[in-house]
Amino acid sequence: MGAGGEDGDDLTGQAIDWLVALDHGTADQEAFEAWRSAGPRHAAVFAQVAATWRRTSDRRIAAVIESPAADPEPESEGEGAAPKPGLISRRAVAASAAAIAVGIGGAGAFVAWPRRAYAETAIGERRTIALPDGSHALLNTASRVAWRFDDGRDFWLERGEAALLVRAGDRPFRVHSDPIDARLSSGSFNLRLDRDGADLLVRAGRAAAAYRDAQAETIDAGNMLVISDGAAQIETVSPSTMASATAWQHGEIVFDGMRLDRAVAEFNRYLPDKILLGDESLAGIRLGGAFRIAAPDSFLAALRDGFGIASRREHHQIVLYRVATGGIDAARS
Repeated sequence: MGAGGEDGDDLTGQAIDWLVALDHGTADQEAFEAWRSAGPRHAAVFAQVAATWRRTSDRRIAAVIESPAADPEPESEGEGAAPKPGLISRRAVAASAAAIAVGIGGAGAFVAWPRRAYAETAIGERRTIALPDGSHALLNTASRVAWRFDDGRDFWLERGEAALLVRAGDRPFRVHSDPIDARLSSGSFNLRLDRDGADLLVRAGRAAAAYRDAQAETIDAGNMLVISDGAAQIETVSPSTMASATAWQHGEIVFDGMRLDRAVAEFNRYLPDKILLGDESLAGIRLGGAFRIAAPDSFLAALRDGFGIASRREHHQIVLYRVATGGIDAARS
C-alpha cells in the first residue's frame, strides 16, 4: 500500500486495503498517516469507504445470521462481520462498499476506525481473557483471537480453539471464524478450528450458527455443529464425547477408543517437538485413558508399557516404533 495513484478506482482500492489492515491490526500506523496526508482526496475517500463498509457489512451479516428461525434470543441489532474469507469476506464487503462510495464528491472528515484487540497463545500455553462485557474466553494452545465491543459484541477466532463463557447482554454476542459464524445466547461454548474443519460445541445456552453461505441453524445445549470434508451436520454429544472435547480446559487430553494416529495428532497440538509414527502399522491401535497435557512422558510411558511401543528422539522429533514383545499386538484394531 502506498501513497500513489490518484485515479478514483485505484485510490478507493488503496483505502480498502488500509481499512482491512487497520481492522486486522496489521497496519503500519505511520505509513497509514503518510498515505492519508498525501493528498486532499485520500482522507475523504477513506472516510467514505469506512462509513459505507460499516453499514454494508451490518446488512450482509444480518441476511445470513439473523433469520427468525435461527434467532436464539431476541436481542437488538449490533455491528458484526467476518474477518476473512468464510461465511462473509470482509474484503468483498469492503469492495461493494467502495463501489457505492466511488464518485461521492466533497471533502469528508476522517473516520477513526475502531481497531480490534488481540490475544494469542504459544504452543502448549493456555490463557484466560476477560472481555469488556464480563464474558470470558479461555484460549487453548497455539490460538489467536480478536474482539471489538464498541457498537456490538464481536469475537473472532482466527486459529486454534477457545472456550467462551458468555454473559447475557442487551447486544448480540457474535462469533466469527472460518468457516463458522454464530450468534450466541448467554451460556458456555467451545469453538475449535483445525485443518480438516471446525466444530462448535454448545455446553449451555443456544447458538444460531451458519456454515459459509448456508442457512443459519439453531444448536441447543448438548449438541455440536461439526464441519468435516466440506460438509456440516449437527450431532448430539454423549457425556464421554463432552468430557473429551472439554478436557483441555483443565489441562488434560482424554482418549476414548481413539486411534493412535489421531491421538498423536491431538498431543502434537501441545508439543514443540512433535511425535511421529515410525511405523505406519501402529496407526490403528486404539487408546483409552486421560493424560496430563504438561506431562507427555506419561503418554509415552503408557504406550511402552501397554502396547510395546517405544520412542526415541531424532532431530527435535519423537519417533514411535514397535518393540517385539510377543502377543502385545493383540490390542490393535
